Amino acid sequence: MKAAMMVAVFCLLFLSCDTLSSGDEQPVVTDTKYVLPYPVGKMYACIQGFNSSPSHSGTFTYSVDFGMSIGTLVTAARSGRVVYALESHSDSDQTPGHENVVIIMHEDSSYARYVHLTLDGALVQVDQTVVPGDTIGLSGNSGSSGAPHMHFDVTRTFGGREDQTIPFDFKNTSPHPAGLQRGVAYEALPY
Repeated sequence: MKAAMMVAVFCLLFLSCDTLSSGDEQPVVTDTKYVLPYPVGKMYACIQGFNSSPSHSGTFTYSVDFGMSIGTLVTAARSGRVVYALESHSDSDQTPGHENVVIIMHEDSSYARYVHLTLDGALVQVDQTVVPGDTIGLSGNSGSSGAPHMHFDVTRTFGGREDQTIPFDFKNTSPHPAGLQRGVAYEALPY
């Protein structure tokens, strides 16, 4: 029952992914507890940043998409405990709500979400602890996704589509106080 309820909550979470951006305001980002969610030395392009079309607005305003081929290693951006993992949907299943995901809770009770993983692409288990750089999954194209990529965001709650994303920054690349910029490739530097 609990697992079915978590799946239902997560499905509701991503039903609003296709709303358009409504403003040009840019946040000032001061939270730099995170590292890029891929291995040091790798470089991937930001294909959608904060507060941008087509889907990073509303509850998803502070989200980043990295263009990644299916099967690319995804790593933990911060230490924490895995609280949710779903990996049962295929990359050809573009149904909103069918996103494979790993969710990690940090010591300050914030949550990092790694979304659109491939089928069987969650490489961690619920209750497993991770540190930055640990492999946690494989990128994919599951759910509401137009092309292979990995969606990353941070929230303060874990309850469904009302979970508002919050601003964050990555400490192992050049500073970007308004968030990563679309079309720019970012190398994961040592930390």
